[in-house]
Amino acid sequence: MLHFQFIPNSGDADATNQAMHDGLYDSLRYLAEELSNEAPRLASDFEAWHQNIGPAQRLSSAVFGMYYDVVEALQAGDTETGVALIQRILMVQPVMRGTKITVLGRDYAEPDSRRIETFMGAPETGAAGVTQPDQAQADRFATKLREAITWIEHHLPELHDEMNALLGELILVGPAEGSLEFEGGTCFRLWGAVALNAERKASVADLIVTLAHEEGHAALFGACKNEMLVENPDSELFWSPIRRTKRPLEGIFHASFVSARMIWVLRHMLASKEFGWLERRRLRTILREAEAIQRDSADIVRREGRLTETGKAVLQAMTRFMDAPGKIPITV
Repeated sequence: MLHFQFIPNSGDADATNQAMHDGLYDSLRYLAEELSNEAPRLASDFEAWHQNIGPAQRLSSAVFGMYYDVVEALQAGDTETGVALIQRILMVQPVMRGTKITVLGRDYAEPDSRRIETFMGAPETGAAGVTQPDQAQADRFATKLREAITWIEHHLPELHDEMNALLGELILVGPAEGSLEFEGGTCFRLWGAVALNAERKASVADLIVTLAHEEGHAALFGACKNEMLVENPDSELFWSPIRRTKRPLEGIFHASFVSARMIWVLRHMLASKEFGWLERRRLRTILREAEAIQRDSADIVRREGRLTETGKAVLQAMTRFMDAPGKIPITV
């Protein structure tokens, strides 16, 4: 069975992020060589670009997003656009690893902002439509978000290390007109990025839980580089305890895992004694809800899932954590 660890591990997280980058490099190298007739210099330009990316650097989510645009253009027979997009990728400079707070629109070129809006607005991300946020609200949200990150760094350094390895961008967004309320969203096509609703009213405690949730999705996306969690097709729909509607089993598996990660973080939060009684009462309610969602979602996965080897490893690690004795005591 494949190796997967439920509690974050910096070594595993670094390896996961590197594997995602290596997969991108291998694909771009292959495409550059295949397009040698149309663009003779493309392969050598790629190698020069690749060699300049240092071990402590990463690529922005925009590069991963552009790669999918390349694939779609070439599949549609639009070689000219595909080549132009690869050439644009090769102009993007790498950045140092580590999690940064960015703002949609302000910190992104217009094509990259549009891509984020498209990819993060897909139903499976949970974001339900995003746009540029109100700047004043984004500034206030960013202050609380930094406090949440600092709390995680001090109390859950393993989660903080995983965030720095897997997440390069916490993108502050607003809800698109007419969209439903959402906390955040993660998209496989934008590796290294999480969208956070900066116009949402949220406390520092709320943001700690949201980061644990979205980081859980990122960890699963990294684990699923070569295969999904289940073999069940998306056409097979099952009742989702969290969405209260039917959805594909892959999404229900994600819900069970991120709920387990939330449980882990919530128990640490309640054991820390750093939150007021009203906040603690609310956190206990969130914990009970997460426990119910995790249990019910995992039961559906066990009952209905045709698991891949990756899915088996993730389910085993998650179950081992949930069933472990001696859980963190919660103070009243």
